[in-house]
Amino acid sequence: MRISEALDKIESRPYLAVSADSTLEEVAEQITREKQIRGIYVLDKQGRLEGYLSVGVLIRAVVISRNQPRFHIRSLLTQLTSEKVADIMETRVVCARKNDPVERVLDFMGDRNIKEIPIVDDDRRIIAIATILDLWRLVEKGKSKDS
Repeated sequence: MRISEALDKIESRPYLAVSADSTLEEVAEQITREKQIRGIYVLDKQGRLEGYLSVGVLIRAVVISRNQPRFHIRSLLTQLTSEKVADIMETRVVCARKNDPVERVLDFMGDRNIKEIPIVDDDRRIIAIATILDLWRLVEKGKSKDS
């Protein structure tokens, strides 16, 4: 089964999208209004995926800027001087495409301990967010049908 087929069977998860020039404080305020957010996807002006920011990294950066660091200063220099999402976002975003086999994406996610993955089109625009559990259920359901 391909990801494109899986998208018909699973519900896309909600996600938060921001721009790279958003301030960390703005994004921190946004996530307080959300019920459940695993990560923050950074989109350019054309809506293309250009980065990812975990909630944990964001919270650490905001807390550190408000408080005295509790860790060694050298390891936190980047976070201490960060003001924008672009300063701390991960630019090498792991994503899946519609033609990828579901089992291969699931194996990849399991190997790297990734809990959710954006599904992107050829222009790197997010078309859905899939969780490892959603994909695993599909694979298991397919195996039980084959038995």
